[in-house]
Amino acid sequence: MSNRGEQKLLKQSTVLMFAVAIAGIVTGFISGSESILFDGFFSLIATFIKVLMLITAQLIAKESNQRFQFGFWHLEPMVLLIEGSFLLLIAIYAFLNGVFGIINGGRDIELGMVIVYAAVFTVVEFGYYFWVRRKNRKLKSTLIQFDNISWLVDAMLSVGLLISFVTALILKQQGYAQWAAYVDPAILILLALSMLAPAFKILRPALRDVLGIAPDALDDKVRDVLEEVSARHGFEGYKTYVQKHGRARFIEIHIVLPAGYPLTGIKTLDGFREEISGMLGAADSARWLTISFTGDRKWIA
Repeated sequence: MSNRGEQKLLKQSTVLMFAVAIAGIVTGFISGSESILFDGFFSLIATFIKVLMLITAQLIAKESNQRFQFGFWHLEPMVLLIEGSFLLLIAIYAFLNGVFGIINGGRDIELGMVIVYAAVFTVVEFGYYFWVRRKNRKLKSTLIQFDNISWLVDAMLSVGLLISFVTALILKQQGYAQWAAYVDPAILILLALSMLAPAFKILRPALRDVLGIAPDALDDKVRDVLEEVSARHGFEGYKTYVQKHGRARFIEIHIVLPAGYPLTGIKTLDGFREEISGMLGAADSARWLTISFTGDRKWIA
């Protein structure tokens, strides 16, 4: 994966999201639409999250140092956890704001302006989302993948806003202006509910990584490989440990050799290491693999 390409996309995404945020906040204040204002503040918070992601990508690209001897991989799930938490908090705030808006009799807004806003940004945000998704097929960046979710959410918000404001305009033209006033808070509630799924999609894997929960798929794969290798070479036992931080995978394997196991030298052990490494998949900079051998089980407890 090209970290330079990853950073370039994150910078571009940050600048564009900030522009969307300013446009949304200004339009929201002028038109009096709480849902447009909410869309703008969501984009502003997303901009700050993107800045954190960019800093994280830059740190990951650096070499490990004395303080962070395993590198900066652990920062990636922490940033994603912050992003998911912000999305969840914004959704709760928007939901409550919409409910109070309906209770207070709705809101009258300038429909012409907000319809143009929603239409333009629906096209822009969906276009950028699909363009980035195509780019990330080569980069295969977790940061880009989750960062792009914010563009999908923003595009969904714009679609919802467009449909709602067109509906409100039709209601006004048909003589139902009193009902049109409830469209803005009602769509705010729907937008808030639609944001819950993306928020939890980000939170769940990020929380697992931050807490250090072993990834099931990786754990099963390592165990299957060791079962096969142990049966083939007659190992007495083994113990495996796996952990994941963002895209980094940490794999620790301890193998017990039976007493009197025939070894012709260190090359034999290195040969076992090469075999296990190959069966686990292609090595890359994000995989930390440690394989040790012992004749005493106490060293693998």
